[in-house]
Amino acid sequence: MNILRRQGIRLRLGLLYLSLFAVGLSVFCAVLFQYFQRAQIQAFDTTLYNYAVDISTNLEMDFVGRLFVVNSPRPEAGKFFPFRLLGSFLEIRDSQGKVLVYSRSLNEPTMPLDLETLQRLEQEKAIFKTITTASLGVESTSPDLRLLTYWTHRTGWKEPLILQIAVPLDLLRRERRDLLLFFLLGIPAFLVIAGMAGIGLSRRALKPVHDMTVKARGITGVDKLTERIPVPVPPDEIRELAQTFNGLLDRLERAFASQERFIANASHQLRTPLTILKGELDLLRKSAALADGVRSGLDSAAVEINRLILLVHDLLLLARLEAGHDSIAFTGVRIDEVLMKVVARLQKLAHNKQVQITTHFFAEKPGSELDVEMQGDEELLDSMFENFIENAVKYSPPNSVVELTMKVLPQAIEVSVRDKGPGVPPELRQKIFERFTRIQPSNIVPGSGLGLSIAAEIARLHNVKINLVSPLEPAPGQFSPGTEVTLTFPS
Repeated sequence: MNILRRQGIRLRLGLLYLSLFAVGLSVFCAVLFQYFQRAQIQAFDTTLYNYAVDISTNLEMDFVGRLFVVNSPRPEAGKFFPFRLLGSFLEIRDSQGKVLVYSRSLNEPTMPLDLETLQRLEQEKAIFKTITTASLGVESTSPDLRLLTYWTHRTGWKEPLILQIAVPLDLLRRERRDLLLFFLLGIPAFLVIAGMAGIGLSRRALKPVHDMTVKARGITGVDKLTERIPVPVPPDEIRELAQTFNGLLDRLERAFASQERFIANASHQLRTPLTILKGELDLLRKSAALADGVRSGLDSAAVEINRLILLVHDLLLLARLEAGHDSIAFTGVRIDEVLMKVVARLQKLAHNKQVQITTHFFAEKPGSELDVEMQGDEELLDSMFENFIENAVKYSPPNSVVELTMKVLPQAIEVSVRDKGPGVPPELRQKIFERFTRIQPSNIVPGSGLGLSIAAEIARLHNVKINLVSPLEPAPGQFSPGTEVTLTFPS
């Protein structure tokens, strides 16, 4: 049962349909077989009765009571008997049950006739019964015989006679066997065809659900919230499900649009006063008439304002990224040029941290020209590289090296940034790409906590794969192996 529950709904519907159909067909065939048996035996008994009447008609009795047959009871033209006449057994008795004549095929008069049958025979005139060949002590083509005990009387006879005829049931057995064989072969074949048809029908019936699933799976980002699930034409439950899901997408789209507008508006409104406040503080800090305590407070306020300006910038960039591809202008961008601009801009930070940034650009095939142009947004790629390289510089210890490598492969371009910092624990390697997630406290390594989440979003929009590797422990007496981030660009 648990295995069945784990299967798809289409297969379960097909199996349910097949099971119900198999039970219904089996019951129908069983009832049909019982009806066939009754109809068959009724037709057989009718034919046997007519045969007994024919024999009775050809019987004559002379004046001393001897019986003889006027004409041989051969079948008339066009008359069919479902038994072999030469294989039948015959006995004729008087009204008291005494045997008068019996056929040569019987070694001795052995037809069963008890007192109860004699009493019933006077009222019913014909009694049918199935007996075995062994009970008569004779040989026959069938192990079962149909026995007719028939009460007959004609004018001129001294008393009524009892005619007993036993005929083989081999034709009935053969017909029943053929019908059973047909059921045993036909029902499984029919169920296989019905099962395939049931699975096909369930697949066709659930195709709108499959289309809805494929469409919903494709709505993977905020930029795709404008898409909607196809609504089937028939007014059924699937149409209602599609409309309900589209209503949910409408509410999600409005909620995300409201959130983006709030972030963009708040960021725009905050950036101008913060810039003015930063300028005013810079002017105050340049004044020579300030006490040391006041100057220290102004320096601390300037640092915090710079952090706020950086946070506002990151929030504006996130709002742009969440707007999707519509807000991004893809043009031809050379990755090596963007990397060199970022490295040049970060050299001052690296110098202050006593960290050296080394670059190594090469192609997999020596001597081949670097083909590093791709379609993308240069400003966003610049921000992505700056976040990764700046993080490497910030977390690197003094007198260490940040290695920047670009390798051109036949099917991709790999950019690696490796530092000698403390590394990232395995349980945090996915969490660091979430917003406002920091490994080190802000008083140790400054930042807004949005840099890596912004970089990951830019990578997603440019189909860039991010791979982060960070060993657990450094080698004894050496710098920590740090962290290596590899960005794989599709070529």
